[in-house]
Amino acid sequence: MNELKQNLRALRPLWTGLPIVAVCTGLGLTAAWQYLRYATPMYESTAKIKLADVNEGVLNTTLLKNLDAFSGDNRTSAEVELVRSPLLLGRALDHLNFDLSTYRVGKVRTTELYRASPFTADVKLTNPKWTEEPFDLRIDVAGGVQLMAPSGEVAEGRLGQVLRLNGAEVRIGRNDSLLKARPDIALADHYRLVRHDRGRLIEDIANRLDVTSTDRNVPVLRISFQSTVPQKSADLVNALSAVYLDDYLATKYKVVNTAAETIGERIKDVKRTLAHSEDTVEQYRDLKRIVNIKQETDTDLHKVAELKTQRSNLDMSLAAANDLYRYMSDGKRNALEMAPNFEAFNDMLSTDIIKKIKDLQAEKHDLLLRFTPEDEKVKTVDLKLADLNSYLLESIKNTRNNLTIKRRELDRAIAQAQGAFVGLPTREKNLTILQRDFQLNEKLYTFLREKETEAEIAKSSPTSYHRVIAAGLVPVEPTSPHRTFVLVLSGFLGMLLGVLLVYLLSIIRSTPGDADGVQKETRTPLAAIIPHLGRGLAGRLAFFTQLATRLALKGMLAPGTKLVVSAFTDQEGQTFFFEHLRQALAAKGLKLRALTLRDAQSPNPDAQPDEILLVQNLPLDQDSHALAVMSGAAVNLVVIDSRTTPTSRLPELDLLINEFGLPNVQLCLNRAGYAPGPLQLLGLRLRRLFTVRRAARPVAEPLALPLGGLDLQS
Repeated sequence: MNELKQNLRALRPLWTGLPIVAVCTGLGLTAAWQYLRYATPMYESTAKIKLADVNEGVLNTTLLKNLDAFSGDNRTSAEVELVRSPLLLGRALDHLNFDLSTYRVGKVRTTELYRASPFTADVKLTNPKWTEEPFDLRIDVAGGVQLMAPSGEVAEGRLGQVLRLNGAEVRIGRNDSLLKARPDIALADHYRLVRHDRGRLIEDIANRLDVTSTDRNVPVLRISFQSTVPQKSADLVNALSAVYLDDYLATKYKVVNTAAETIGERIKDVKRTLAHSEDTVEQYRDLKRIVNIKQETDTDLHKVAELKTQRSNLDMSLAAANDLYRYMSDGKRNALEMAPNFEAFNDMLSTDIIKKIKDLQAEKHDLLLRFTPEDEKVKTVDLKLADLNSYLLESIKNTRNNLTIKRRELDRAIAQAQGAFVGLPTREKNLTILQRDFQLNEKLYTFLREKETEAEIAKSSPTSYHRVIAAGLVPVEPTSPHRTFVLVLSGFLGMLLGVLLVYLLSIIRSTPGDADGVQKETRTPLAAIIPHLGRGLAGRLAFFTQLATRLALKGMLAPGTKLVVSAFTDQEGQTFFFEHLRQALAAKGLKLRALTLRDAQSPNPDAQPDEILLVQNLPLDQDSHALAVMSGAAVNLVVIDSRTTPTSRLPELDLLINEFGLPNVQLCLNRAGYAPGPLQLLGLRLRRLFTVRRAARPVAEPLALPLGGLDLQS
């Protein structure tokens, strides 16, 4: 509860000072309104450009991917700097009429006309110092023209004539197209011309130009420009967008054309080198009689392998023949008893001879059964066997000789076949080198031919894949000053200033406010706390009757007591307190003598033993005689007001009490905690004014309730 009271006490000055806050807020809004009325508004127009995708359009070719000069990777930060570059800004200004600015000079504000100028102007400066300097122009109703140069030189003429100055030539004409479209525009007026320097103009535009990307991962440029003329801001962003697209397209295709020419020249050189490589390979193949080294080598290897296989077979046959011949030669005397291995001789002739030999041997055995070995028949059979055996042995010998001859021929054929491999690695190496050079030249030629084709395709499609996705529109509402923001901010600052002023005045005009505020500032005790009692007489008397009872209980109203009611000024409710306390004491039936001191000459008696002397003292800040009256009193009640008594008075009262030894001084706080609202104060002041006017009339006033007390409580 105490915390709530503290908060309410802190807000009390703000409540009572609401008129000041309202006035300050109103002044802030008025100042903002005047500022908005005379401030030059700035309009902003915005255009958006979607950058080309590297995978989009005919520019997406191997040519653009492989060569860095044709890289389609557009980094947004680099494109931002390109758009802001003086190069593109200068090209954009070449398409716009920004070099000459025309203004209509008014009494309060000068307005730029741009396309709304009712006249045309052509200014040629020969004095470069006059750039960025104003030319004063006046056109009258009759068509007369008066031009003042920055140096003060004046030239006069008529519309359509050339006005010559020492540093410039100016021609002023009528803008008939605009005057016909808008007849409400007056031609006769006061104007100003400014010829801009191109460098300064580009710098000024760059300061008001904002080029950003909407997002780091989204290739979209946002171009914004601010100007005092809405049409001017839209024209610049649109012209800059068009120049950027044209520059992108021209740069890309200039590089493509250059590359196409370079590729064509390179193709001629590579073609000659490729032809030389072909001729070299052909001559080497003819010289070395090479058709296909791999196939020839495989054939020769297969041939050598077959010859070696034949030689191996022949060697085995020859070995068998040698063994058979040796076997037959060693046992020719008893050949009939031998059984040689004829595995190597399996032809028909050998088989037939062996069969005949076996038949003769069988026949001999049969003859020996009947005849003796010396018989002619037996001998005849032996002769036949000997002939066959000799024939067979001679056949084996001839066969062996034939096999020997064949083996020598096979050895010679193998040696001849293996001679083809002599120098083969060298031939392969040389041919590989020549073929490698040929293949490299062929690949380079093929690559360049592909690039030439792609470059021709790119040249045949002169289209930029940057796209303007949002053109700059003519703005309707200004971006600065923002009317709502300025009004809200000014109102808030005015209100804040009013609050600070209220609390500053509250600190300067600090008053006690309530009993807590009094006790914080002084050690003098409080004898009475009087709230705001309204205008009812019965309620006031009832409160003061209770107050008189409390004072009596404190021993302040004993018979023979001199009670002095004092105050610092007349505006603190001293009269109100004195009159109502007097009436309350009289209503209680106490013997009372009331005395009001008018000046220092007024009598100041002491109280009789059987009475209470109630004295209304002089104000403390008017006459020091009031201190003498307080020194002779038994009880001193000092009336202070919660709204009119400065807080600094309370320490002063403590000093007076200590310095003059004033007896039994206690405070009475009038209108404790009273904080009327602004409307209530206004009503009270109107009522006071009305009461004062009525008081000027000869009307009898009630004696029971003095006017001063009513006013102070109100």
